Amino acid sequence: MRATLAMTKVQLRILRNDPWFLVIMFGMPLVVMPLFKQTMGLSLVASGFEGASGAEQVVPGQVVLFGFFVGGSAGFSIFREHGWKTWDRLRASSASPVSLLAGIAIPWIMIHVAYQAVLFLAGGLALGLRFNGGSPVAALLTMFGYSVVVISLIMLAASSFRTVHQLSAVQNVGAMAFGGLGGALVPHDQLPGWAQAVAPFTPAYWAMDGFRSVFLEAGGIDDVLVPLAVMLGAGAVLSALAARRFRADETKEFFA
Repeated sequence: MRATLAMTKVQLRILRNDPWFLVIMFGMPLVVMPLFKQTMGLSLVASGFEGASGAEQVVPGQVVLFGFFVGGSAGFSIFREHGWKTWDRLRASSASPVSLLAGIAIPWIMIHVAYQAVLFLAGGLALGLRFNGGSPVAALLTMFGYSVVVISLIMLAASSFRTVHQLSAVQNVGAMAFGGLGGALVPHDQLPGWAQAVAPFTPAYWAMDGFRSVFLEAGGIDDVLVPLAVMLGAGAVLSALAARRFRADETKEFFA
């Protein structure tokens, strides 16, 4: 635990000294959201949600989509330590391989939740997103579940791949593929039949299911328990696989 906390402090210090990635990832969805709000509003009304403005779909959708990009930074942290030639120093400490992974994953779960919360707040201020009877706590639980499953998936990818380019491909393709299939770009019920069948195998689907319950159906904590349980369960499995696959003495290529 001491080693994990030390690693957590290092990760937070690095982000504090260079926050521009998060700043950019915060600004980009704010540019995209207004472009599709009206279209998504018409789409939701056609689906039976009278009075929907479109913010109920476009804000959670962009949070989920860009959240996957942000989650990729957890994996890049491992490769960065190799690129900076500091990984061997971490290995020489008392930290076990699992502690090293946890020390990277835990702060990024915290950062990921905070990123989503701030983006939702901005969406409320800029686009008029409201809970309309939904539970803020339920929304926060959904954010946490999504953070856990995304960071766990990224840590498994970082443990499995040798080069940062391979991880980058997973991050970029995964964000678009999972986001599209999971209903982050358009509502799930408007996807092709084959995509609707595949969607439950993506983390984006369960996150969007939780956010849809909160913002469109005035859902409470009970209404997000199923998506939360699925995301946490998937995160636990992915974390176990990442810990099993991770090799602290394995060389990673950051610049090549």
